[in-house]
Amino acid sequence: MRHITTTFDLYRPQLKAKLQASVSKIHLSTDLWTSPHRHGILAVCVRWVDNGYRLQKALLAMPECRYSHSGERQATLMAEAIEEYGIAKQIGYHTGDNATSNDTCLKHLSQMLQDKYGISFHPNQRRIRCIAHIINLSLQAFLLASSKEALRAALAAASDVTGAEMYEQFYFTLYDVSANEPTSRSEASEQQEQSFSKVWKGKAKRAARKPPDFRDDKFRGWQTIPAMRKLHNIAVWLRNSSIHSDLWEDRVSLRLGIDNDTRWNSWYKLIDNLIRRQSQIKQFLLDYDKEINDNILNSSDWDYLERTYRFLHPFASATLWAEGKNSTLSQILTIMDGLLRHYEKNKEHYSKPETFDRRILHSIEMGWFILDKYYTMTEDAPVYAAALLLDPSKRIRYIERHWPESWHENAIAGVRTIWEEYKTQPETGPAESVDEVSASQKRQPNEWDALLEELEVTEDLGDSMDDLEDFIKATPIKISGSPLQWWCHKDQRKTYPQLSRMAIDILSIAPESADPESAFSGGRRTLSWDRERMTCENLEKVECIGNWLREGHIQKTVHGGMGVITDTGFDSGGGEDSDVNFD
Repeated sequence: MRHITTTFDLYRPQLKAKLQASVSKIHLSTDLWTSPHRHGILAVCVRWVDNGYRLQKALLAMPECRYSHSGERQATLMAEAIEEYGIAKQIGYHTGDNATSNDTCLKHLSQMLQDKYGISFHPNQRRIRCIAHIINLSLQAFLLASSKEALRAALAAASDVTGAEMYEQFYFTLYDVSANEPTSRSEASEQQEQSFSKVWKGKAKRAARKPPDFRDDKFRGWQTIPAMRKLHNIAVWLRNSSIHSDLWEDRVSLRLGIDNDTRWNSWYKLIDNLIRRQSQIKQFLLDYDKEINDNILNSSDWDYLERTYRFLHPFASATLWAEGKNSTLSQILTIMDGLLRHYEKNKEHYSKPETFDRRILHSIEMGWFILDKYYTMTEDAPVYAAALLLDPSKRIRYIERHWPESWHENAIAGVRTIWEEYKTQPETGPAESVDEVSASQKRQPNEWDALLEELEVTEDLGDSMDDLEDFIKATPIKISGSPLQWWCHKDQRKTYPQLSRMAIDILSIAPESADPESAFSGGRRTLSWDRERMTCENLEKVECIGNWLREGHIQKTVHGGMGVITDTGFDSGGGEDSDVNFD
């Protein structure tokens, strides 16, 4: 691995300078990964708005998380990266998965920032939970859970791990608990359910909504649903034989795919492919009925799969919306409101006598339970409501129209608390150009100016209640770009100098932890079978340099100087000129 260290050391100061010139807070997103060569790796990614008012993102560091994956150890590695780039005073919010180690991590990071820099960092209020993870857990529950007790056990088991391991632990615990549950509930279990229901009803955030109330004690996940089980078996039959796969490809012209119990969208894509080639697949199944045996899909199976597809479709659309290039935190509560409403509408639909379906009702209750749990947790971070109110297309009208009145006061009070940190800050809006300054403004005011001032009827924005109240109570407007892009425009920054700073800080927060996962995907490609002797230190440098190039933070050539050293191929010979280190 030639010249990697030289290139890394050459360009890291450029990224450091860009970060320190940020006009917004710098937001973190992290995740843990076990590499192909069996090392724990922590990806530390950042997002910010640069001095040109453009949203930027970068891989800050990718250190080895050695000997311990605890939250305290992760906090230490994050603090080292923060110190290296000199951005401690600019740290904003953290986006991560739902592992409890992230809570521990932020508590320790908060203490480190306080002790070393005197910076106040509230760990609960600065914690953003990845919306994609929440949707995935909700739909794993929809597909697999037998009861709320099983869900609580799975959540507890999965809370100790992060990343892909969290989904695996959630699935295996959920499956094991569901498989071992009795077919009828004991009296103690019923009392536990009633006790939990009382706790649930006491939560202000969800008090206006009633949970679905259908359950099937014999439900054990998709394996007990004939249509889902048959589809899974067909997918396995095709995967296990290249001959079967060739026959399928000739007749259907679309690969079916395979389901994955830890990723709900694998089921969605599987059913989507099935429905897209429904007529061809029906004929194929008839032609090879002897080979497929009892896994032929009948009319009721097709009907069930089509209903499942229609139910899952909004979740797929919501996930894509959250993954968009211009996605912001303002979308999160809207996504959760929409999906909870989707659950409730389907509960109502499948409760009617003419469309009654106990299995789907049970699945809806399980998925709703998880989504509702994480919706309630958004109360801990007022920034969720702040992002919603600062969206010019929503403002306070969204809350007044879609939330129960009992929620309004707490949500707005939390936003006002954040606003207090900004409203007294000095204005840093765009400076006026020379052409924009009138001749009367250039000279000292005289008696005529005083007379004109007495006749003035316009109202200074500063004389009204305040920017926040004025903005959120104004009529929502349609915007062409994202809310962040709207606030970054010079007109908004001039009209709302302090509020625009608050909006830019909040709307630049990552709504999901996709950036670390992207870094791990790159690392997986870098560590091919013939590169597994690469050290974690060199892997970090390779991935950081690649990320900085893709994001435009460094240029391949520099005017009058050296460009990126591109000879970074792996040299297993380890000659005298090589700086490769092996484990």
